[in-house]
Amino acid sequence: MVLNPERKEHSPSFSDVLQEVVSNKDYLVGSEPEGSGWDFSDWLSLDFKDFKGWVLSEKFFGIPTIDGRKLTLRIIQTDPKQFPIEDVKVSFVISPILTKGFPTIFVGKDNLGKEVILRNKTDSVEVRTIPEVFQSLAQEVGVIKKSGIVSDNEAGDWAMFLKGVLKEKKVFPSYYGPSEFMVRDQLELGPDESYSEEDALCAEMQVVEQELLMYGYADFIFTQSE
Repeated sequence: MVLNPERKEHSPSFSDVLQEVVSNKDYLVGSEPEGSGWDFSDWLSLDFKDFKGWVLSEKFFGIPTIDGRKLTLRIIQTDPKQFPIEDVKVSFVISPILTKGFPTIFVGKDNLGKEVILRNKTDSVEVRTIPEVFQSLAQEVGVIKKSGIVSDNEAGDWAMFLKGVLKEKKVFPSYYGPSEFMVRDQLELGPDESYSEEDALCAEMQVVEQELLMYGYADFIFTQSE
């Protein structure tokens, strides 16, 4: 009889990883590049919860590429009870900032509580797998083997890559605030009218809501479940 069987390490779900990232402002502390002098503490989210809407927060991060550049993305946290797509209650959305050619993915749970990844089925095949500039990093975090990527014609590879780099803390903190033009346009303010930080935060939330509602009426398909 085995009294103390070795337990297999539980792999956190994508939702678990994203929840930790958005809720912990010091998530990346200790992952600063050696000798850089960088400080990754106080990596704050834009917190919309006081507005009591269905978009809860927004947080930005960057992924370094082999050519020395950085792809910046954002994590949008939503209330799954108020943002269902295709019978999936969506908790998180990840989308690129100012960059085309990368899919927006949706992470949620189906009616059985299983985690599901959604993507827009109009995405081209090229954006459904891990781009070449991230292949070495994907190999480093264990998403792909040395033999290369096997294309499944879906966005599952990309989703698991994002989960891997966030879980292994191979990202950089980033921050984007709403521009003055966007705030004035969204709140319909004149050039001489003043606004507060709370007004700017509310305008950002409204813009994110509008973007996600457009996605919500788009044609989505399931790509992967755990």
